[in-house]
Amino acid sequence: MRRRDFLGLIGGAAVWSRSASAQQPTLFRLGSLKLTEPSGKSVHINVALVTFIRSDTHISGANAELGLASGKSQGVLENVEEVMRLVMASHRGEMSWIKLTEPNGKPIHINVSQVTSVRFDTRIPRANAELGFASGKLQGVQEHVDDVMQMIAAIAGQKAKPP
Repeated sequence: MRRRDFLGLIGGAAVWSRSASAQQPTLFRLGSLKLTEPSGKSVHINVALVTFIRSDTHISGANAELGLASGKSQGVLENVEEVMRLVMASHRGEMSWIKLTEPNGKPIHINVSQVTSVRFDTRIPRANAELGFASGKLQGVQEHVDDVMQMIAAIAGQKAKPP
């Protein structure tokens, strides 16, 4: 092999490796919340896996309940407003949440990216709409399906606008 061919081969390999590394997929930052369990121990929760946050909890000693994508629930000492403030601060608006009302009148915050269905034919007492989550859980809300869909569409419209 001649010297010129060899140098061309080495130079081409260097350019190829540089362009290949430039095409690596973008890594997304997943926000983690540091909250407090009812027992007083700290717990770190990946915000992307939280499906809903509500104050109407049956977990002893908890002020708020977080529904997780795994289908489990996590009780925390922080109140709903504090948890939502931390969620928004950690994601700077990258995630979409809507505030709805449970059938008992209590507010609930819903992570729209985890919603898989919105139905009007619900069997949940006093609910006008039923939301299905990726975890398989269902949540009834007082709002009508059209109202829920308008909120989701408004969020989608905000994301579609150029910065």
